[in-house]
Amino acid sequence: MSGLQSVCVTLCYTCVAVGIVSLIVPQKRTRRVMSFVIGLFIISTIAASVSAQINEITIDESISTEITVPTFHEADYQRRIAQMTADNLTKALNELLQNEGINARDIQLTLKISDEGRISVVRAVIYINEADRDRTAQIESIIYRNIAKEPEIYVTGETPQ
Repeated sequence: MSGLQSVCVTLCYTCVAVGIVSLIVPQKRTRRVMSFVIGLFIISTIAASVSAQINEITIDESISTEITVPTFHEADYQRRIAQMTADNLTKALNELLQNEGINARDIQLTLKISDEGRISVVRAVIYINEADRDRTAQIESIIYRNIAKEPEIYVTGETPQ
């Protein structure tokens, strides 16, 4: 704060000095030259004052801030990505089936992430009500068009093999 105060005091003294000099200078020929000189004087005074205050700044090297970086496990990251993708894909497939008037009781997707980072559906299992048994071909078609995987469809009460 004292640095800012020092710069302000220097600026005030400079303005007072410039005001006195501008009263003394004649109004005609030398006015332009004196205005230029006064401008340079003000700029150099402010620059000198600011640079003096910058030179007084000391950096305390004893203060160090350490930021801990969390460990990164790629397997955990890939597992989270696969789970989020499966959740979003399950929700989207459920909405597509509901748009066709089919209420799936459960949709289970198994995803695989390749070494290149590609996510693909390995297995799709859909549980439907007895009332939708005759619409299994339509369900298979909807699912295959959207995830390129033929689903295993089980009517409620059946168990997967």
